[in-house]
Amino acid sequence: RKAFCHLDTLSCWGEPNGIRHLEQTLARRLVDAPAGSYTKRLFDDDELLRDKLVEEAQELSEAESRQHVAEELADVLYFAMVKATKAGVSIDDAVVELDKRSKKVTRRKGDSKAFRIEAGKQILGGKKS
Repeated sequence: RKAFCHLDTLSCWGEPNGIRHLEQTLARRLVDAPAGSYTKRLFDDDELLRDKLVEEAQELSEAESRQHVAEELADVLYFAMVKATKAGVSIDDAVVELDKRSKKVTRRKGDSKAFRIEAGKQILGGKKS
């Protein structure tokens, strides 16, 4: 745990909320999830977690209203944070990566990867309604 405050916490103003709270909750669930925890199920089932990431990313890409985009973004962040927590990756690790990328002088074109799009279609196409 990284601490900034004299209370040995991230902040002198109480417990974190938002994505930091989610990060802490997921870290606790990774080692001690309550019975029937959906998060624990995601930690234990790589295929389910992959499918949910693909599904929610598609839903985000199709969302149109501000509210719907916010809802789908929250879903994507949750499933991405489950994946990250399972892999031992923190929000701070992702921020470091973003900072590195922002300093790059040359960049790829940024086109979509056709093989990834096809894999996503296969995952979504294989789901039963």
